[in-house]
Amino acid sequence: MIKYVDEPLINDLKYMCVSPNIYACRIECLFDSYGLNFDNIQFWIQYNNGAPCSAISKSGADATVLLTEKSDISEIASFLNIIGFGSVLSEKMIFDDIPYNEGITMSLCEIQTNTAPLTENYKIIYYPDLNEVYRFLCRCRKIGFDVPQYEDFILDVSHRLRHGTAKCAAVSNGEKYISFAMTVAQSESCATIGAVATEKEYRRMGIGSMCVRALCRSLGERKIFIMRDKSKNEKFYGKLGFENTGKFYVHIKP
Repeated sequence: MIKYVDEPLINDLKYMCVSPNIYACRIECLFDSYGLNFDNIQFWIQYNNGAPCSAISKSGADATVLLTEKSDISEIASFLNIIGFGSVLSEKMIFDDIPYNEGITMSLCEIQTNTAPLTENYKIIYYPDLNEVYRFLCRCRKIGFDVPQYEDFILDVSHRLRHGTAKCAAVSNGEKYISFAMTVAQSESCATIGAVATEKEYRRMGIGSMCVRALCRSLGERKIFIMRDKSKNEKFYGKLGFENTGKFYVHIKP
């Protein structure tokens, strides 16, 4: 049975999000950021013999599914088809007949020592100007970096920064931002780092690594994850102290 999360079921949702993993982190971050007061953000719990066994969040058209050993995946698939979606993120394939992308999850074991500290020409900024950040991300489009719409980015990131569910780090050369990273999901116990980019002419100088290290250190004792393309960036994150821990699947509705 799948139930819509209202006030009486909030504790069950929080119980499901105790596990330190990417999916729990995303769902808890969304709830801590927006709660139950936004029409385009919704949460559900699946029950097995009266006990919560799965959690689902939906922000706009994008759904995240948190599974356990007792999850009924076929029921979840039917439910998602009924409510509609654009994409579904989970640790297992949910649908047999819908296209999907497969990627690798990594977790930080220990932040590796930085052997090439930034010179005085570069500076880490922990509260970067979001308009400058957006211009930087747009400059990175040419290297295949996906950039959201301006208003969506500014409203969401500024909202989450105010609610303590996001952190950012940027590297400036004194004139502009040349590297950036942020937590795309953040809870009290976990964080998932994303939106990592460095301008092409500043790559292979240790600047991107320094930016990610600075962000990781700012997250305290949280368990830190990243999600990467299965054929990219393994060496980059491995040198930072991340290890492969699993796979993720994103079903995309045609």
